[in-house]
Amino acid sequence: MATSPEFGRIISLRQLFSLSLLPALLCTIASALLSIPAVLCLASAGSLILSAKSDGSTPALQTVIQQLLATLWIAEVPGSLNRLLESARSGVAFVAILLLATTFWTLRALLTATCRRLCRRHISAAVIRLRQHIHRKAIRLEPADLSGREAETAERLCQQTAEQLEQQAVHWSDSLIPGLPELGVLVLFSLLVDWRVALQTMIPVLLGVLVLHRESLHNQTSRLLLTEHLQRSLKRLSPSLLRGRVVSNFGLETREQEHFLNQLHSHNLRCRQRDNQAQVRSAIIHSLTLITMGLPAVILGFQVLQGFPIFSALVLTGTLSLFAHRIQQLENVIESGSHGSALAQDIADYLRRVPSISQKSGAGFLPPMARTLTFNQVCFQPDGEALLLNNLDLRFTAGETIALLSLQPAAAYAAAAMIPRFIDPDPGQILIDGVDIREGTLESLRAEAIFVGGSDPVFDATVLENITCGQPDITKQQAIDAAKCVHADHFIRTLPMGYETQLGEQGLKPDPGQTFRLSLARAAVRRPAILIIEEPSTPLDSETKTLLDDAYQRISADKTVLFLPTRLSTVKRCSRIVMIHEGRVAADGTHEQLVRSSELYQHWEYLRFNAFRNSEET
Repeated sequence: MATSPEFGRIISLRQLFSLSLLPALLCTIASALLSIPAVLCLASAGSLILSAKSDGSTPALQTVIQQLLATLWIAEVPGSLNRLLESARSGVAFVAILLLATTFWTLRALLTATCRRLCRRHISAAVIRLRQHIHRKAIRLEPADLSGREAETAERLCQQTAEQLEQQAVHWSDSLIPGLPELGVLVLFSLLVDWRVALQTMIPVLLGVLVLHRESLHNQTSRLLLTEHLQRSLKRLSPSLLRGRVVSNFGLETREQEHFLNQLHSHNLRCRQRDNQAQVRSAIIHSLTLITMGLPAVILGFQVLQGFPIFSALVLTGTLSLFAHRIQQLENVIESGSHGSALAQDIADYLRRVPSISQKSGAGFLPPMARTLTFNQVCFQPDGEALLLNNLDLRFTAGETIALLSLQPAAAYAAAAMIPRFIDPDPGQILIDGVDIREGTLESLRAEAIFVGGSDPVFDATVLENITCGQPDITKQQAIDAAKCVHADHFIRTLPMGYETQLGEQGLKPDPGQTFRLSLARAAVRRPAILIIEEPSTPLDSETKTLLDDAYQRISADKTVLFLPTRLSTVKRCSRIVMIHEGRVAADGTHEQLVRSSELYQHWEYLRFNAFRNSEET
C-alpha cells in the first residue's frame, strides 16, 4: 500500500488527518461502525427465522434479543423491553428488524459515497494544481524547444498522464480509504464475539483471497505471453502471402502451400495450448474460490454442531462476507499505487527540469538597440543533435532589413531565437550596442526584441485582447493603428463584433493569413527596436501576400527587421541576405549579388522555389 512521495501529494492516508479531508475521515469511520449494527440486524432476522415456532408465539423473538444483547455484552433484558417482547409478534418483529437493517445499510452506503466524493474532489483539485505547474513549466521550457519534443512532452503530461494519474488515485482512494477502517472494525468485532472461531474462519479467508489474487495475476501474465506468441506466429504467415510472383515464376506452388499449411498447424497448436491453459487456470481459480468460501462455512458448521450459538455463527458469517469483500477491493490497491507512483514520478521529473534560460543576478535595464547587433563566436548544439552554429560571427546595423537563411532551417531559427534569449549560445556572446544581452533583464530585452512566429496561435480572448495582451498601457486606438499598419483592420471590422469579437476555441477561428497579421499587429503595437519575423509555412492566397508585402514595408521603416522567410518576394525586398551553412556565414549580400556569385544561395533558391519542386519523382 506504500506509494511514492509524488503520488502521496495527490492522495495518501496521512492526508486524511488534514483539515481538508477531515470530513471524509469522519464519514469513513461512521460508515465502518454502521456495518456492525447492520450485520447484527441481519443475523437477528436469520436467527428469528431459524428459531421461531410454527404457532407464531414470541419466545423465539425473546431468545434472539437476548442473544443480541449478550453479543453486545449486556447481561439481561431490561424489564420494559422484556414486557414489550412478550406482546410482540414474530412477523412484525421480523419486518421491523429488516427495515432497521435496511436503514443501517443505506446510511452506510451514503456515508461511503460521501467519503469517496470528498476524496475525488481533493484528488481533482490536486491534479488541477499539477496541470497548472506543467503549464507554467512548459511556458518556460517551450521557447528553447527547436525540435518540438518539449511541447509534445508537456501536452502528453498535461492530458494523458495527468488523466491516468487521477484515475489511479481515485481507484486507490475508493478501494483503500473506506475499506481499511471497516476491516479494522470487522476484525475487532469478530474477535469480541468469539476470538477462537473468528481466527479459525478469517485466516483461511485472508489466505484464500491472497492466493486467488496471485493466481489471477499469474493467469493474466501467462495469457499475455501466449497472445504475443500467437501474434508472432501469425506474422510468420505474412511472407508467404507476399511471394506470389516468385512462387508462380519458379513453379513453387506445392512447396509453398505445404510450408504455409505447416505454419497454420503450428499456429493452431498454440491456440489450443492457450485455450487449454485458460481452462486449467479457470478450474484452479474456481477451486480456490470454493475452498476460500467453503472452508469457513465448514468450520462454522462444526462449531454449531458442537454447541456454538447459531446467532453468533450468523454474526460471524455476515462479518466474514464483508471482510472478504473488503479484502478483494484492496487487491488492486498496490497495483494502483505502483502505477500512480510511476505516473506522478514522470510529471515530477518534468517539473524538476531547470530551464536553460535564466536571468542573471544583478541584471539591469537593457536600452533599445541604437547601433549594432553582433554575434561573437556563437556556438549552439541541441541535446543529442548535430552542431547548428559553429563559431558564428555576424554583425547587423540598426535599421537593416535582413533575411536569415540556411539549408538546414533549424540553424537560421536558432540564431534568430538567441536574440530575445529563447535559447543561449553554448559558448559565445550576443551583443547589442556592445553589451552582452545576458547582462540585461529578460523583460527589457524582450520588450525591444520581439519574435513573431509563423505558426503563433490566437488566444482565447477578444481581437483587442489578442493585440494588447491585456496590457493596460496599450490603448484601443494604438491597437487599431497597429492593425491598420499590417492590414488587419479591414477584416477585423467585418467580424460580428469587430475588435470585441471572441477568438479561439470558444469563438471564431481566423484563417492562417489573418492569424499571422494579428501576430504582426501584436508586435507592431509595442514598437520594438528589433523585430524578428518567421513567415508562415502554410500557403497564403495572393491577396494576403500583397497585403503582407505592404505591411512589411510599413513596419520596417524605423526598426531593425530580421526575416526567416518562406517567400521569395520577402527575400528579394530585404536589403541584406545572410546565408548560414555548416554553422557559419557562407554568403552575405543582396539577392542580385548572391544569385550571381553564390552557388549555395542558388541551390537554396532552387530547392524552395523552382517550378517542379512539388512534382513527384518518376
